[in-house]
Amino acid sequence: MRKYRVVWIVVWGLVFFAASHRNARCNEFDLHSLQSDVFDTIDQVRPAVVRITGGSTFSGVIVSADGHVVSVAHAVSPGKRYQVTLPDGRRFRGVGQGSNSKSDSALVKILDSGGDLPYAPMGDSSSLVPNQPCIGLSYPSGQRAGNEPVVRFGRFVRASRRRGMLQTSVLMEPGDSGGPVFDLNGCVIGIRSRIGRSMQQNYEVPINVYREFWSELNREQAFEHSEPSAPRLGIRCVASSEENEKAEGDGLVILSVKDDSLAFKAGLSPDDRIVQLYGRPQQSIKDLREAMDNAWDDGVESIKVQVTRSDRSIDLEIDLALAREIAPRVSLPENDHPVIPAPRGFKELERLANQLADLEAKLDDACVTITSDFGEGNVREITGTLFRGTRWVVSKNSVVGQNPTAEFDNERFPLAVIDRDTDNDLVLLESPEVHRAGIKVDAADVELSTGAFLLTPDDVGGGFVSIVGSPEFRSPKQDSRGFLGVVPATYQDRQGALLNEVIDDGAAKSAGLLVGDVITQMNDTSIRSQNDLRRFLSEADPHALITAALRRGEDELTKSIMLEGIPPRSDHAANKMAKSGRRDGFQKVYPHDADLDPRNCGGPLFDLDGNLVGLNIARHSRVRTYALPVSILREFMRRATSNSLSVNDSDGGISVRGN
Repeated sequence: MRKYRVVWIVVWGLVFFAASHRNARCNEFDLHSLQSDVFDTIDQVRPAVVRITGGSTFSGVIVSADGHVVSVAHAVSPGKRYQVTLPDGRRFRGVGQGSNSKSDSALVKILDSGGDLPYAPMGDSSSLVPNQPCIGLSYPSGQRAGNEPVVRFGRFVRASRRRGMLQTSVLMEPGDSGGPVFDLNGCVIGIRSRIGRSMQQNYEVPINVYREFWSELNREQAFEHSEPSAPRLGIRCVASSEENEKAEGDGLVILSVKDDSLAFKAGLSPDDRIVQLYGRPQQSIKDLREAMDNAWDDGVESIKVQVTRSDRSIDLEIDLALAREIAPRVSLPENDHPVIPAPRGFKELERLANQLADLEAKLDDACVTITSDFGEGNVREITGTLFRGTRWVVSKNSVVGQNPTAEFDNERFPLAVIDRDTDNDLVLLESPEVHRAGIKVDAADVELSTGAFLLTPDDVGGGFVSIVGSPEFRSPKQDSRGFLGVVPATYQDRQGALLNEVIDDGAAKSAGLLVGDVITQMNDTSIRSQNDLRRFLSEADPHALITAALRRGEDELTKSIMLEGIPPRSDHAANKMAKSGRRDGFQKVYPHDADLDPRNCGGPLFDLDGNLVGLNIARHSRVRTYALPVSILREFMRRATSNSLSVNDSDGGISVRGN
């Protein structure tokens, strides 16, 4: 195991040497240099970020070769067994150690690791400066790419208060709890704890809290104090004036002494009045605790306590050496607190999109707002992507209804629906005239790495800058199912779906369906049982407009129903924000951390050089926007345009690249 410790110490020494040179050359803000630093940091720290499971799933980071994993108290229970999974796929058993609910800090210890563990050093959260760049890596709940942690980028909003939370702009959501936030030297500076309603309210436990409570966190115990504390004397006491208003003199009157406690072993008894402890006068419980803490911190073996007993002054000795044997101090990891360059904040990070204003102004010509009708006065808007030199417009299928239109040169034109791809939620539209602006057709794919900066243009704003969160992965359909708001049962001998309950404020109730109705058909699908109905809804998109055939007594009725999305499972702050109705169920996507309004989906996505790298298809969650890679977009365009009889492409072929 010593061999691996030496290897990692050497590795981190080289890392910090490189970081110091990197810091020296980056005195001025440069987005491409920042991009390079982000890539380097991800490569350094990713092996140490772990997923922890044990009833629930949360995140953590290994900070020592011995397998110390720092996480959060609201996820870790002392003594509980956990499975710790590394990004390389290795799995280890772990056990919950200390858990401090006051600071939300906790520790999990990996068992039987063999010493071959990657780890990241703990930095100094007290030296952070506003607008200092940082990255978060963790395992959010739901969909992701295998064992890879998801990466987000941000800045420090404010420096640490003493034992208070850090606030950053690194977005967080359920499952991220316990995940580390790193500075660009690769040091852990905070552990993800909680969020607020605002997207800027992301709070981390400062890493210095873990260092301060290191000994306590290395014991299987739950504790709540906000200060590393000395052992308790084991007494109940009150100020002398509270016990007897006529009492003469100061001190603390002992009411009871716990058996086998430090006070019991020192010979203290009920009715004793403590006058001095560790040379300090005692007039309050606060005085008592401060004297014990000072003695403990000073490392003394014993302390003198002066008491008054039956009007006699007595000096007794409290043996702290015994307490230290019971609760010994635990050494910090070998690599703790490495020497790193002085932190630097960049005001430019407050409005990062401004650094790409010229590029964004050029690329937003590829965006157009599409308006369409979903019936009963429900008009919805979504972004579309123009293809220069053609009449093609591509957008998000589930948000393009009937009679779509778009505005070109201050004049509104109708768009014809050419093809719909429900697998990837894409729609191909045709406008009356050839577009002079937009993305150009023809080019190879651009390879994207995790941590790459992206630009989403906005035709009415300054655009959005984000980073790639993980490699591409398949997104199964989970939350993007139509919700009718009924409790069905199979009617008689498979003659339809009987509605036993119609939920208030649900889609069925709004459409006029009643308890006792029997649904026999949804669009072109025959409904013979409750399973048929459930299967149809699982394949339908939220907000889809469907036609239902049903029987009500002797009457045959037809109803138009606007389906809803599945209601949130909890009142968590992460569920109190706008998401796309169809937000999963795609052949291939990659996530990025743009705070994108769902109406901005359907638009193009570019890298820092203006190369088209995908199409935003869904605001999946508080942290993740999904983008379809160019390969999916290209294949859809090839198939859809080859099926069209319209001669539309002035350049003679369909492929995709940036302007």
